[in-house]
Amino acid sequence: MYSITRTETVRPAAANPSTRRMHVQIAILEDAGFRVPEGAKILDLGCGNGNLVAEYRRAGYRAYGCDLAFKPGPNTDELARKGHIRRIDRTPYRLPFEDREFDFVLSDQVFEHVQNYDETLAEHRRVLKPSGAGLHFIPSRYAPVEGHVFVPFATILQSYWWLRLWAQLGVRTKAQAGMSAQERARRNAHYLRTSTNYLTKPELRRAFGRYFAEVRWVEHLFLKYSRRARMLHSLSQLIPVVPEAYSALRSRVVLCAAPIVRLPRYS
Repeated sequence: MYSITRTETVRPAAANPSTRRMHVQIAILEDAGFRVPEGAKILDLGCGNGNLVAEYRRAGYRAYGCDLAFKPGPNTDELARKGHIRRIDRTPYRLPFEDREFDFVLSDQVFEHVQNYDETLAEHRRVLKPSGAGLHFIPSRYAPVEGHVFVPFATILQSYWWLRLWAQLGVRTKAQAGMSAQERARRNAHYLRTSTNYLTKPELRRAFGRYFAEVRWVEHLFLKYSRRARMLHSLSQLIPVVPEAYSALRSRVVLCAAPIVRLPRYS
């Protein structure tokens, strides 16, 4: 089993993207003061095809995942059959796990799709142990290019005319090959308005702060441990604002802990 303690050096990241993600997540949590011991119970919120869940389980952790729907993947069917990944109940919204079940709740590129932060974070709080922590990677509202439709500044500018302009210029996803510019713009507008929700940093802090007493931005730790961001980490030693720039233009990394016990269930 692979586990990090505060005094250990992180092993070189393996080629498998899920392995790299696991190593980076554990390293951030450890550096932030939350030891990830053998047998820790981990939830991947918005697990997609379950690859990260499988990676954590191979490393010896009691990992589970949940999502509204699963993406196809090499481990998806087996993980679902064993109950290691489960579908989220929609009405009412409820994660398919018991109260205070997990030491850590993780997500990666998930919260930009959350339409109702209150119900999602209330459930996050419910399934997290009082001593546990959450770690979440959330694309920035001010990213230069929206990561799903590839249109510049479509995190903010979602008007049809703006999307049509870029469609006319040839911007499209792989799945949109052969579509007219009008159809691409129409589909992008619908997707962005119904399936994305990019909050500002103050809005994220308020949302998480309603359910957790401790909310921290830890982009500097991501830059420290991510192989792809190693150059930015080195640059941050000379220019301290680099992590803030990364947060503003690329991704927020939110660590939350100390669940607030409060009624009603959804604030």
